[in-house]
Amino acid sequence: MEISDSIKNFTEITSCRTCKATELNEILNLGVHPLANKLLDSRNEDELFIPLILLRCQKCTTIQLSVNVNPKLMFSNYPWVTGTSETARIHCRKLATEIFERVLNKNPRIIEIGSNDGTLLNELVNAGAREAIGIDPAVNLRPSGNPNLTKVIQGFFSKDLADSIKSSVGQVDVIVARNVLSHVPDLNDVMEGISKLIQEDGTIVIEFHEASRILTELHYESIYHEHTFYHSLKSMEFALSLIGFEIFEVLPSPISGGSFVIFASKVNRPKLPSLSAALLKEEASQVYSQRAWEKFALKAIENIETLRNIFDDEREFRWIAFGASARSSTLLNTIGSTTKNLNWIVDNNPLKQGKFSPGIHLEIVSPEKIKMEKSEKIFICAFNFEREIIELLNGDLDWHGEVIFPLPNKVRRFQI
Repeated sequence: MEISDSIKNFTEITSCRTCKATELNEILNLGVHPLANKLLDSRNEDELFIPLILLRCQKCTTIQLSVNVNPKLMFSNYPWVTGTSETARIHCRKLATEIFERVLNKNPRIIEIGSNDGTLLNELVNAGAREAIGIDPAVNLRPSGNPNLTKVIQGFFSKDLADSIKSSVGQVDVIVARNVLSHVPDLNDVMEGISKLIQEDGTIVIEFHEASRILTELHYESIYHEHTFYHSLKSMEFALSLIGFEIFEVLPSPISGGSFVIFASKVNRPKLPSLSAALLKEEASQVYSQRAWEKFALKAIENIETLRNIFDDEREFRWIAFGASARSSTLLNTIGSTTKNLNWIVDNNPLKQGKFSPGIHLEIVSPEKIKMEKSEKIFICAFNFEREIIELLNGDLDWHGEVIFPLPNKVRRFQI
């Protein structure tokens, strides 16, 4: 489908989503891409192709996309399920414990924005939450925990939805937003909604893929239409300041190959050394610098060309890909036509199996197919789950051959 047919489904921004400045510089243009999580039922299905361009605000330095895509196209039926990843499950269990060590009310009511399949909701209840309420627009995802303690409100979180929830549910002690505030077209509206629902002494917990990690480890594959923002601590500090909240602690997270979990409060809480250390490290990464992002773009183009050459030069081998994630969509569609050498793409999420990947239309199959089909090389799209994937290949799947990791930083390849 041509871009002109798609215009009603997306709009180009003319000012920064956070500070409203109009001075926006183009960093990296990846061309036109399909929606990264819009899996197809057949190879002949029509798709939207929308510009995928990364911008930087000159005034507040926030990194963001050039377009807002209609959220209903991306999130109403969502294929990413937290519980299918062992790494994500372990992280949610640990995060629930971390939250309870920091909240002021030890028997809290909690809201999670973007609750997905309820993995974290259930861990929060297990840790002692009086009630855990999820908010998620996806009609296909529901928690399977205790219905008396967990429930999900279907919808896109906003100031208006917050008004409705406040009138029916009241305010809560903790609001969690894991990898959600990078997805919203209007961050200020979401922050106002959070402000309405949180108690005066409440705690906000936000997880996001750190922009400095994207910059320094060349995570260009994390650029896709769902991610309107690529947050730094500085940009998140600014957004929180609009509702009178301040960050008081930062923790590392393994999600997305490197993320931050921040804790913020309106009441005066001591700022812990982790915050100043993270801010110093972030500044040293040059994540606020236009020139650093220009270098990032050049390195990304070089990496893409290297991968194109590998697929072209080694097309006589039998290839498969591992990981039908949104990031794999950006990666494979940016590499382009040479990825047609791939036979299929495996993923352990049952919601994805039997469908076809966006753009390049690879059939998505269960990892069990690796046992049945002889392949010589595996292209690891989900490099951020390297340990988990290698253990699966070496263990249950008993596969041996060459694995190729496109990132972080550079292409790596070795025999297992």
